[in-house]
Amino acid sequence: MHESLAFGPPIITADIEDWPQSTWDHSLPVTARAADNTRRLLDILAQAGVRATMFVLAKFAQAFPDVVRQIDAQGHEVGAHTWAHEEVFRKTPEQFLQNARRTKDLLEQITGKRVYGYRAADFSIIRDTLWGLDVLAEAGYAYDSSIFPVERPRYGIPDWPQSPRRVLLASGRSIVEFPIASYTALGRNWPVGGGGYHRLLPGWASRAFARRVMQSAPFVFYCHPYEFDPREFAEIPHPIPWKLRLHQGLGRSRFTARFVAFLRAFSGRRMVDALEERAWPDMDVQPFLRGTGGANSQSALAATIHKEA
Repeated sequence: MHESLAFGPPIITADIEDWPQSTWDHSLPVTARAADNTRRLLDILAQAGVRATMFVLAKFAQAFPDVVRQIDAQGHEVGAHTWAHEEVFRKTPEQFLQNARRTKDLLEQITGKRVYGYRAADFSIIRDTLWGLDVLAEAGYAYDSSIFPVERPRYGIPDWPQSPRRVLLASGRSIVEFPIASYTALGRNWPVGGGGYHRLLPGWASRAFARRVMQSAPFVFYCHPYEFDPREFAEIPHPIPWKLRLHQGLGRSRFTARFVAFLRAFSGRRMVDALEERAWPDMDVQPFLRGTGGANSQSALAATIHKEA
């Protein structure tokens, strides 16, 4: 029997991508291995009776539109996960707008349904790229799930709220932000939302953190289909350094069992369902812009996007 918690069940999300293309070399084609791993994940979710949100890379959708249609046909939500896994800080606002629109249009053409949500590559909506939220709102997205409220070398906004907010933007637009799950202890937020953290943490610890988080906020879990593939690094034809192999491969052999145990304990739901279940509190983005140009940079961005549109 699944546990009943104030903000449960957890929101289950997956970033649908190919490890070599998304992490090693963006110019590589998306391989059939990514499609096979995605089908494996779909089978696990079907056996658990859980519907999830799948943030699909556009290059994956181009290569395997049949898999995207399968995701939709099984009741999962299709969201956007960039065109080719480019981080937001590598784009100008104009480039990011075109990328976000192009990705959304492709996925909507494949499924025939509106795409509501977006997730940036490598959680790259950080303090310096909060302008990306305004771009996504302009592109027609209702929500984003790209902010990790933790302090990490490459990503994170540690003082960002740990529960969803409707972010009020300088342009007058707004967008709901679903942050990745984190747990507060010893005066800081710790990443517990999934991916490598679930590969490395004992299963009982991951479930304990999720249980505590869902007493006060939704638990946004994330994973990638390649994490269910422990043989990948022994078989892909790329000279991956051993440190990266260790970092990205450790715990994969246990990931499926831990994921199944997590679903057995809590079940799961789609992000779009959480979006619609309540009116999330409003939050002005301005206090988080200090040191990045503040209101002036946001006003300039809004004018630029409006002109571009």
